[in-house]
Order: sequence, then structure tokens, then C-alpha cells
Amino acid sequence: MKVLFVYPDIGVRGGARSYQFGIGMLSAVLKAHGHDTRLHYMFGAYDPAPLKRTLAAYRPDLIAFSAVSPQFRFVKQIFKDLRPLPAFTVLGGHHTTLAPECLESIEGLDAICIGEGEYPLLELAEALQRGQDPRAIRNLWVKTRDRGIVKNPTRPFMDDLDALPFPDRELFDYQPIINSDFHTALFMFSRGCPYDCTFCSNHALRTRQEGKYVRFRSVASCLEEIREVMGRYALHALYFNDDCFTARRDFVDAFCARYKQEFSLPFAINARPETLNDDVCRVLKDAGCHRVSIGIESGSESFRREVLGRRQSNDRIAEAFAACRRAGIRTKSFNIVGFPHETPAIFQETVNLNARIQPDSVIIGIFEPYPGTKLAEVCLQEGFIPRDQPDTWFMGRMDTILTMPKFPRQEILRCFRSFAYQVYRQHAPLKALFYKIYYSPAGERLIRALAPVKDVLRRMVMGV
Repeated sequence: MKVLFVYPDIGVRGGARSYQFGIGMLSAVLKAHGHDTRLHYMFGAYDPAPLKRTLAAYRPDLIAFSAVSPQFRFVKQIFKDLRPLPAFTVLGGHHTTLAPECLESIEGLDAICIGEGEYPLLELAEALQRGQDPRAIRNLWVKTRDRGIVKNPTRPFMDDLDALPFPDRELFDYQPIINSDFHTALFMFSRGCPYDCTFCSNHALRTRQEGKYVRFRSVASCLEEIREVMGRYALHALYFNDDCFTARRDFVDAFCARYKQEFSLPFAINARPETLNDDVCRVLKDAGCHRVSIGIESGSESFRREVLGRRQSNDRIAEAFAACRRAGIRTKSFNIVGFPHETPAIFQETVNLNARIQPDSVIIGIFEPYPGTKLAEVCLQEGFIPRDQPDTWFMGRMDTILTMPKFPRQEILRCFRSFAYQVYRQHAPLKALFYKIYYSPAGERLIRALAPVKDVLRRMVMGV
């Protein structure tokens, strides 16, 4: 069975290509069972012509699309521009899991996958190969000839992640992706997040299947994957892109103890403030951790608690950053502007907290109302987003569709563009100037123009 994956990654800020772990896992499972896979990666501007040529040359038996919510409109456009597609079609990813009714909105799309897709897709490929009816496969919603939809139940979350093969990186031509991301290879050693932030998809995803949602692989499996990647690719650093690498202290201790015995490359992680203290940071630093990315999101304690579902004090957040600094680990903060019911005064607290903490780098994005999340429901109930135009909700985290009288669009954009400058202008004026240019309307063009020297710029401004 020949399976073509189609991955739209269109209009992404910064110009770095990305590796999609979900597709990598799906391809690895299919290949392990004797199927042939290929990827069509749609990067940059939308252009269906190369996909049309790929379809003609590869002649797939199954076409599998994967898309997050901001990319869903491009999938719809592909079906309009290239219809009829020459094989059975299925769409998976977070968007279909949280908004499965999207199956009805694309003429020509045969099925969607809800939840983890490794074994549903394998069963679909093997059913098609044998000429069998695929309409009873768990996790799939499948259209029927009379325009009905068979809505199958989901199977439980996979319990033993070690039983899966390592993700297929060759499918993506992985070395150029490493090179475009500061020569860093990405890994994910767990699935799920133990927290329930209202703006994030995790609290909704955990309800779509039964079983344990947060799962970690064994340390032995993680280290074996690192060996395999280091033996195949040229790289300078590793990034463990788990939602929260420090969610389980026993995993952190066991992983770090064994990693430092064998590897010397620096690595970066994501962590929650409440999981970081001097002892954890010492263990991470001793193993080679050089940067921790921490979500602040909003600097208002009451807004974080009541609207975002994040129950940390500002002092606890500041202490997490301080613990990293004492251990010699650099930090990055994640922040968002334009939440429903936010005001300029509330967002100023985000500026103030970051200015107090002085992370080594910051990231700011504009809120997007992902379907199925609690904050998307708030936006619908309050009339902040159009109920009948879900494809217009997403602006790539650089603009907003929300209509809020107390926080109008132009004010959200002003806060977005000036945030990093305001954070650093007193303590790090060179960094502040860099960020002012980076987040300016012309920043995207400048980023692309300076791509050949971006490693040097990052070391100058961020120190890493």
C-alpha cells in the first residue's frame, strides 16, 4: 500500500521548517508493517501545483492529511483546487479530534481520525489493501455512499509507548530541518500534559479517549533514539519538546543520570514553574541542560487563575526563573496577548512580570480560539468570534479575529509588537532594539534576509 502524507505548514513566521512528530510516528508504524510512505510538505506560500505533480508521479493508494486548526483552511482549499483526489482520503490531527464535524465541510474527504492515529491508520491501509470495508475502524468517522457518516467509538490511549517504533525522520529530509533550527534535533519522550489550561487543547484531548493521558517512555528507549539520531545526522544540540519534561521527577532524575554518562551535547526543555526548584535545576544543569522554556502566558495572578486555569503566584513563577539562573541555565518565557476578557491593563501585568524576571529570551503570540477548548467556548458565548465562520478564527498568532470593545484589534497588535521591547528596554537595550525590529511589521522580511547569519545574531542577543 502506497500512502502519501500531505502536511500543510503555510505562512509560518521565521522561515524555519518543522518536523511533525505525529506524521513521523504514523509513517514509522506503516513502514514497520511493510507499507510504502511518502511526504508532500507544503511550506511557504500556498501552491497546489507541486502536490498535483506528486500525486501524478507517486500514484498513492491512500492520501493522509494532517493539519492543526490554523492550517485547516488550506486543506479545504486543496480539495477544491485538486478535486477529485485520486485515492481514499483521511484527515487527522488535533483539529479533527476536537472538531470532528469538519468532515461534513469538505467535499471529497472520505474520513477523519479522532485521537491517536497510529493503529487506526494502519488498519485503514490494510483494509483498503485487502479490499475490505473500512467503516468499522475505531477512531475513524467515515462517509458513506448515501452521504451519511459512520461515527465509530475511539479506542483507549496507547499505554506502552515503548512498543512503538521511533518516529520516521527520513520522511521529512530531516537534516535541512535541523540546520534551519540552529542545528538542533527535536525529540518527544512523552504524550499528554497533566495540566488543564483553558486555552490549550490538552484538557479537551484527554476526554476523547479512555485510559491514561500522560505517559512517558522508558529512559532506555529515549536514550536509544538519541543514539540513532546522533549516528545519522549532524547536530549541535537537542530539544526535548515534551509539553512538560519535568512533569515526573523520577523520570527527570533517571534520564539525567544516564544521559550525562553517554552524551555531551547540550539540550533544552519545556517546563512548568511549579516543577522547578534549585534541586531539579541542578540535576538538569549537571546533565547538560542549557535552556528551559517556561510558560508565563499572563502576568496577572487573578486572570491566570480565573480565566486561564493556571494556579501559580507571580512569586512562584519568578522563583522558577531564579532557580534556573542560579543553576546556570538560560530561560525563555512564553506569553500570549489578546485573551477573551483581557484588557490593556491586564496585559501590562504580563509586561511587568517579564521585566521583573528578565528571561534570557521571550516569545509572544496572539491568542487563537482552538475548537473544543474552554476559551473558544467563551469567545462564542460572548460573541467575540463569528459562530458561522470558523475558518476565519486563525491568524497565525500574529493577528486576531476577536472583537472585544475593551481590547480592540489595533491595541492588541500594538501590545504584541511592543511587548519584548518594553520588557528589555531598561536592562538590555540592545536586546530590546532587536526585538523591536523583530516584531515590527517589516520584521518578517528582515528575518528572512538575515537567515544566513541568524546563528550569530542569536548568540549576540540571547547568549545561546
